[in-house]
Formats: sequence, structure tokens, C-alpha cells
Amino acid sequence: MAGIAKGYDVTTIYQGQADLWWIPAAYVPSDSALRLTLASDGSPDSTAQPGCIHLGAIASEVTTALKPKIAPIVLDQYDAPVDGYVEAMASSIEGEMAQTTAELLNLFLGVGTYSQVAATSDQITFGGGFTVQTPCIACISPEKENPARFVVAILYKAVSVGGFTISFGRKKASFYKTKFVGLSDTTRTAGQQQGIIYRNVANVSGGTATARNYATAQIRQGAADLWLISPAPTDSAQVITLDATTLTPSSSVHASSVCFGLTTGAVEMSVIPKLSYFGADQFDGPVGVFIDELTCKLSTELQQSSMINMFNALGAGNYLASAGTPLSESLAFGGSVTAQQACIAAIALDRTAPTQALVACLYKTLAEGGVQWRASRKKPSAFKVEFTGAVDLSRTAGRQIGNYFEMTSTPGGY
Repeated sequence: MAGIAKGYDVTTIYQGQADLWWIPAAYVPSDSALRLTLASDGSPDSTAQPGCIHLGAIASEVTTALKPKIAPIVLDQYDAPVDGYVEAMASSIEGEMAQTTAELLNLFLGVGTYSQVAATSDQITFGGGFTVQTPCIACISPEKENPARFVVAILYKAVSVGGFTISFGRKKASFYKTKFVGLSDTTRTAGQQQGIIYRNVANVSGGTATARNYATAQIRQGAADLWLISPAPTDSAQVITLDATTLTPSSSVHASSVCFGLTTGAVEMSVIPKLSYFGADQFDGPVGVFIDELTCKLSTELQQSSMINMFNALGAGNYLASAGTPLSESLAFGGSVTAQQACIAAIALDRTAPTQALVACLYKTLAEGGVQWRASRKKPSAFKVEFTGAVDLSRTAGRQIGNYFEMTSTPGGY
């Protein structure tokens, strides 16, 4: 009597790179045709699915995760469950992205508004919006044994849950994590309402390839300066006006602006939505999503401990430029109930085009974390600062908290 063969098959040990794709709503695979039509290079066929957006280079792996919540059915007569029922199904695709543009950040944030500011600049604004994007997201990866075949994971209707956290610093490139969570599409047949993973068992051939967006110039790296901007940009002109030569705030438009000076490391901007899901008992995944709140921050560690720097970073108290004998600059504190609500911005030069600037701005902030002054022989004093974006009620919904703005020679291009 022959034994059953062991299922050892090294060809099913998967290893290989992947691309992430944003599939337009009009070309999401249908309930009767669940898969994408691919071109021979593994990109979505641009004839069958025009307008697909390649989400750029990946800094590290892309992970697709499926996790059911199975409720056990227990009877008192038995010491283990006698059956089970699928209560919920969680699905997600996540990765670490390498390229930063206003348009890409808009897709990864999911609750922002993208616009071209001028012929040579792009921006994403955020704050006060209600609409949450629910795109179709696909992960496509060639097989290592046969690169003419592909493994594909699709979330038919997804929502971005991580927002973005980008850094402007000299020591490392600005990579950021993104995560898409699957929703249940109520128009689809049970068993295929969230997504699909499939593997080609025959070579993919023909088709019309969709161009991939590998642009190393969009990998950001380089130091930034932190600024207090006064007066702040207006609701009709949302970007900071920069001097064309120095790429610092224009003295004629933002006359009272102040630079915080030297920093020990990168300036970081985070824009992270908190989402609430609503479900229905007929479906094992959420069927809709709503934005609860949006947390936006600018943070760094400052090296210069001047009184005006500590006053601006503290966000409370009083600054006296000259007082006493001998004359002294002073930061007085205690007893004040009024918090400063300054406009704060990080301004960096584009790594590959230093005549162009990248700007992260929060129009109205509350300072958090306080300040500290350290006197020590062994190391210089430095203190961390964090500014949290507040809603400016005088601004239009969708741009009430801040923006990310970039000068570019190719506006409107991912």
C-alpha cells in the first residue's frame, strides 16, 4: 500500500518584488470578471483598464493580510467547540513607500484635496473634509520561477488608514508607511465581496502596458528649516510666498516670520486620520467609513535656546525683548490662559533640484511638549518641539488645517 506523497514544492515558496496600483473606479474588476487584465510586463492592461496609477517605488516589502474572526459554537455537553461561524473578515495591503509627491500623498492620505497651484507647483491641502476615498488597490508581483507569470492581490474597495509621516532630513531618505484596509462591496456576490488573491498558471502575453512611475528624483532627502510664519497664508492663497532667490518666506508677504534656527535632526510632518467604520449584519467587513478626526503635527529638535525660540516653542507665556539692568531678553511664564496659535512650516530644498522648495505647513497650531534648557559641560542644550494643527474656522472645508506644497518641473504628474 503506497503512502501519500509529501507536498514539498519549492516553486511555491514566494520571494520577489511588487508594485502597488490604484485602479480607477470605472475599471475595477466586476463581480463576474474578478481579475485584472494584465499586459505581458505585469502592469494593468491600459486598453482594458485605462488610467491606472502606479504608486511608485517600494522601500520595503508589500504585505497582503487576511484575518477572519471565527466565532466558536460551544455546547455545555462538550469540552471544545462543536462548530464555528465566520463573524468578520479583515483584509489589508500595506507597504513602505519611497516616492513623495503631492499627488501621491493625496492618494495615501485619502481625505485631502490635490490641486495645481501654478504652472510649476502642486499641493495637497487637508482639514475639514468629509469624503473618504475608497479606491481599488492591487499588488502585482512576478513569480521568481517564471517572471511571465504573476501573483496578484486586489482589494476591490479599500480605505487608506495610516495617512502619512514624512521627514525632511540629511541622514536618511524620507520613506513612509501606507496601509489600505478592505471594505465589503455590498453589490458583489457573497464570498467575493472584499477582494481576491490569484496566481497565473499560464504565461501572460500581449496587452498594452501601463507605465510604471519609478522616479528617483521624487525620493526626498535633505535638511529643512522650521519657521514661524506671520502673517499666515490666506484661504485664497494657501501656499507660503517664497523669495525666488533664497527660497525663504517673502519679507514683503510674511514680514514677521521667524526661523527657529539649527536643528539636531530631521523635521517631521505627520497627517494621520482617525476613521470610524460602520457595518451591517449581512456582511463580514465594514461597508462604509467616516473620518472622526485628523491629527497633523510638525516636530523636530531645536539646538538654539534663545529666549524668542523658547517662547515660540512654548506656545504660552510672555517674551520681553529688553528689560532690566543690564538689559536682558526674557521669557516669563505662569498664569497665562492664552495659547499662541502660530502658523508653523518646514521648508526644504529639493534634493535633485535645489532651486525648488518643498514646504509642509500647518496654518494654525498648538504647541505641545514644552521646552527645556540644559546646562552641561558634556553636551549642548537642545529641546524637542511639537506643533499640532488646529482647525482654522475662517478657512474653506478641505483646507482648514494645512498643506504640503512642492515646486516641480512636472506639475500634475505622479
